[in-house]
Amino acid sequence: MIDSKPIWANKYPYIEKGVMQHKKRRMTKGQLVAKFKRKEDNMSPIIQTEVREGADDVSEGVAYEIINVEQITTDVQSLQGIRVTLQDLKGGEGNVMLWQRKVTGTGSKLGVFITHLGNNTDKWLHKWVKFNVWQDRKREIEIIPAPVPKAAKPKKEAAT
Repeated sequence: MIDSKPIWANKYPYIEKGVMQHKKRRMTKGQLVAKFKRKEDNMSPIIQTEVREGADDVSEGVAYEIINVEQITTDVQSLQGIRVTLQDLKGGEGNVMLWQRKVTGTGSKLGVFITHLGNNTDKWLHKWVKFNVWQDRKREIEIIPAPVPKAAKPKKEAAT
């Protein structure tokens, strides 16, 4: 006896009029849990990186002492830069990244530091700077004398 259905009809039961229609089957709870566990095993590691708003974490109008200047090279693109580590009177730290280039303007980060502190970064250490304006394309710093911490006022003794 000859089957009246075409040969491909047994292999692809969801084909109607020559157009293949996929019927999506729902997965059971056990299948979903197994699929999630397989994904969990193949997941990438968690990145332990702090994300900041902008690269500089200094405040305008605050006096900072330059405590460290180091030259760095990025791993990916081999960019040259100078990381300036700063400390305020309260002990809080901040960083400023200065990206090196052959020619820079006086309004750039690097240009402002070179204009006020010179080209020799060894002489930058333990200088006090105040960031008057620190906005994109508008940078102004001021070199100030080391501020003297305010001494605690002596307590007045009550008259006995």
